[in-house]
Amino acid sequence: MRAMICWLMVCCLSVGKAHGEIRVEFAMDRDPDVRAPDPIMIFPENVLPLWLNALARPEAEMQRMAAETIAEVHALDLPDIENAKPALTKIVSAEGSHSAARFAAARALIVLDAKDAASVLFEASQRQGSDLRQLIEPALAKWKFEPARKVWRKRLTTPGTRRLDLILAIRSLRESDDRACVESLLVIAHDPQRPAAARLEAVRAVGALKDSGLEEEARRFGNKGSASIFDRLCQVALLDRHRSDAAQAALLQLAQDSEPSVAAAALVSLNANDPSLVLPIAEQAMRNDDSNVRRQGALAFVARPTPERVVTLARMLNDPHSGLRAMVRESLFRLSRTEELDGTIREATSAVLANDDWRGQEQAALLLAALDHKPAAGRLVELLEAPRDEVLISAAWGLRKLAVPESLPAILDKALRQTEFRKKDTPRPSLDIQVGLLFEALGLMKYAPAEELLRRYIPKDMTMGLMSRTTAIWALGHLHAGQPDEELAKLLFGRLTDPSLFPPELESVKTMSVVSMARMKTRTQAEPTQKFLFGKGPPETMNLQIRWALQEMMGEKFPELKPAIVMRSGWFLEPIEVKSSEQE
Repeated sequence: MRAMICWLMVCCLSVGKAHGEIRVEFAMDRDPDVRAPDPIMIFPENVLPLWLNALARPEAEMQRMAAETIAEVHALDLPDIENAKPALTKIVSAEGSHSAARFAAARALIVLDAKDAASVLFEASQRQGSDLRQLIEPALAKWKFEPARKVWRKRLTTPGTRRLDLILAIRSLRESDDRACVESLLVIAHDPQRPAAARLEAVRAVGALKDSGLEEEARRFGNKGSASIFDRLCQVALLDRHRSDAAQAALLQLAQDSEPSVAAAALVSLNANDPSLVLPIAEQAMRNDDSNVRRQGALAFVARPTPERVVTLARMLNDPHSGLRAMVRESLFRLSRTEELDGTIREATSAVLANDDWRGQEQAALLLAALDHKPAAGRLVELLEAPRDEVLISAAWGLRKLAVPESLPAILDKALRQTEFRKKDTPRPSLDIQVGLLFEALGLMKYAPAEELLRRYIPKDMTMGLMSRTTAIWALGHLHAGQPDEELAKLLFGRLTDPSLFPPELESVKTMSVVSMARMKTRTQAEPTQKFLFGKGPPETMNLQIRWALQEMMGEKFPELKPAIVMRSGWFLEPIEVKSSEQE
């Protein structure tokens, strides 16, 4: 049940949390701010020789598992992993190797960046099936393995080449920067009898290989009467790296295409060259029904900001696409560091906050709180009553961040009403998150009138909510920071030592009870707390926040934590002593 509650709250909190610099987080997670040193990862002793022996075994399954393990371990910096190359190469080259073992060995060699095995890999790719070619040839292209280029070029001109092999050859020639194949690629691109996928791949390869001189080829695709979407995509691909006036004019026209895939592709190319080229049509793009087109218009304004343009960007805080809203919010946050834009961004974002769209309200609340724009507090108080979880959570977080004393009575009133509501009905998880954030605000601003309400959350009552109970106890520690309250300390000690198992007391409640006792410099419960916790194990094994609290209580420093030694185990084959220790 507790696991389900936690999962629901994580999902709910993630609604108001977006990737980037601005995140909805609980202050108690970083207060006290204690962190363990990064662990040291080690492997079982002599594990690599076991895997090398497995590669030398005749069983195909043993070879496959060893090769796959070596490919996985490479990213984990196992010493001497390069010693596996000879055995892997032998499996790839052997006539009698099983196809699964050969594939796994080839993949491991590629992961190990075994350029010295390129000849063996190339030979196997041509001798064995298509799956092996699809695996090996992209690596050969990356390594610019010359003998393979001849094969790829031949495929371009050989009638009847299988579609997958043709596309693989085109991509490989592009990756290997083979400009000698451009004419052959153009023949494929203009051949209506070829598969459309291969033609488009050929066009993209030509556009990647050449940065000038393809204007006429692009016009050929546009001079077919009514050019299809495919033809227009080909035009964009051919001109992608071109910087001539004619090419940019053509791309600008394509950027206004009625087909979003064409317009977005052209806008990406223009923005990559010079976002100023997009500015004349940026606002038009930002009104497009397609989010990819809107994003490119917004990126042009972000790259070339002015006070007028950031006003337009701020209106996109209520864009229907969540990722685009977050991108605009983070961009405005960074742009606000420019003095001439800061005031305009705050004003425009405040206008969005005042509107009725929940998407804009959420993003504007996050942004203005991150900017410490204290005039927003009044509107955030109003939004504590919002019907959408995203808004009521971001409003509560924003009020805690802004820390405006005038908002405290309203914060307490909302927390009190939510407390009464949860006693009458089953609340949504968002209520627990909102109340937790409001309690943090009350604690950090040391609002004494909140104490009675906060104390109601100390007794073990699971209907009061995981985050609400934990933050209430944390907030009480801030209210009494440096001022012992023995009655309160006794109540908190009772949470720490609660013996009942049905249900057991929450670990987060226990932890914050100790933290708050330490923060308020309690006396009567200090010794019992130390005895109780030391009976659980040495400080090195304790929760970091409890370890901090014990040091505060005892007035002494524990030895610095050493990095934990973590054994990377669980591999398909390990020394027997590792298995034995795990069983014990």
